[in-house]
Amino acid sequence: MENALFALSLSGREPEVAPGVEQQLLDALKMKGAQTMEQLASLQPTVSWAQVFLAVDRLSRSGLVFLRRDGGCRYCVSLNRTHEGTL
Repeated sequence: MENALFALSLSGREPEVAPGVEQQLLDALKMKGAQTMEQLASLQPTVSWAQVFLAVDRLSRSGLVFLRRDGGCRYCVSLNRTHEGTL
C-alpha cells in the first residue's frame, strides 16, 4: 500500500476520499472515544483502509483530531476537544 500512496504522490494527484468519510470518522470518535487506526477502519466497513488513512491525515492537519503513538507501530486517534464546537 505504501508503494501505491508513494506512486500517487509522485504523479501529483491526491487520492480521493469518499464524501462523508471524515464526518463518519468524527462521529465514531465522538461515540466511542479514542481509537487506533485499525479500529477506526473496522468501524467503516464500506471504506478502504487507505481512505480512512487519508481522512485521518486531513483531520489531523486541520486540527480536528490528534494522533499519538500507542506503543510499537500503532497510532491512536482522538478528537481535539478545542474544536468540538465545529464538529
